[in-house]
Amino acid sequence: MIKRFLCFFAVIAILLSFTSCGGDASKSSQGNILDISDPEPGDIYAEIKFLNYDEKVIFKLFPGIAPEGVEEFTTRAERGFYDNRNIHRIVPDFIIQGGSINFDGSDGNIQPGELFPIETSPYARNFYGAISLVADANMLNYCQFYIVTNKNPVDINAEIQKVEDLLRGNQGTLTEEARTRHQKNLNVMQAIPENVRQLYLTRGGAPHLDDNTTVFGQLVSGGEVLDAIANVHVAAGNLVDDYAGIMSKPTEEIIIESITIIRFAPLEDDADITTTRRGGGNRPPDPDDDISIDIDLNDPVLPSDDDEDEDGEEPEEFQEPDDDGNQSE
Repeated sequence: MIKRFLCFFAVIAILLSFTSCGGDASKSSQGNILDISDPEPGDIYAEIKFLNYDEKVIFKLFPGIAPEGVEEFTTRAERGFYDNRNIHRIVPDFIIQGGSINFDGSDGNIQPGELFPIETSPYARNFYGAISLVADANMLNYCQFYIVTNKNPVDINAEIQKVEDLLRGNQGTLTEEARTRHQKNLNVMQAIPENVRQLYLTRGGAPHLDDNTTVFGQLVSGGEVLDAIANVHVAAGNLVDDYAGIMSKPTEEIIIESITIIRFAPLEDDADITTTRRGGGNRPPDPDDDISIDIDLNDPVLPSDDDEDEDGEEPEEFQEPDDDGNQSE
C-alpha cells in the first residue's frame, strides 16, 4: 500500500513538473515516428491485462493523429467490450489480433453503420509494438485491433525487390486477388521515405501495412508479455489464413482480462490523473488501483531521432504517402 501511494505521488510530481514547464500537449500526439516521450498533459494510455500474465501491456495513444480511432477504441474499452475476448490470430513475426465479437475473426464484428474510414499519418507507422485497428477491404475500421510483433529488422529496399520479382516471375500463376494485394503492398513500401526505411531497419515492424490501417498507439511497457504471446504455438483454424497456407490459430487461449484507459489532465485542468474502467466515467485514481504507475518508458528502448528540429516542429521531409494499400494480412 505504501509503495502504491509513493508511486502515485511520483507520477503526480512528474505531471506537475510538465505543467510548470509549460509542456505542449500537442506533442502527445506526434505518433511513433519519433521516440515516445515521457507522460505529458493531455496524454492517453491504454493498459491491457491478459489473463495468466502478471505484467500489463501499456500503449501510448495518438488522439491527435487518429482521433476517431482512439475515441472508438477507448469508448469500447471503457464499456468493457474487450473484456474476456480472445486473441484469435497470431502470425509469427507479424502480428497478434483480437477483439472479435465471434471470438474467431469471422463476420459479425460490428454493425455496418459503425464502420468508419481509416486514419493515416506519415508519423504513425507499423513499427514493432504499434497498435492498430483492423480494416476491411473497403478501408473501413472494425472493432478488432492488432499489435505488430515483428522485432526483426526490415530492409524495405530488399522487400520491394522481392515483390517486384514476384510480380514479374509469376504473371501467369498469381490470382487477380493476390496480384492486387502484392501491388498494393509494393505501392505502400515504395512511398516510404528513406529515413523511415532506416527506422524499420532498427525497430522492425510491418511496413506494408502503412497507410492501410489506423495506427493509434505505440507500446511503451510490457514487451516481454507481448513477445510471449507472439510465440504461442499456432495451428490451422483461421479460415482466411488457412486458405493462404498460414498457421495462425493459437493452440492455447489468450484472453484479454481487461483494458484500462488512463488520461493525464490537460494543462487547463487541475493537474491530476483519471482512470476509466468498465462502465465508463472518469474518477480520481484510488490508491489501491494498479493503474499506470508502473509504466516503464524505456521498454522497448527506441532509437533517438534527430530529424526533429530545435523548435519541436515536424521534419519537412516526411510526406504523406499515396493512398494505396491493403488490410492487415
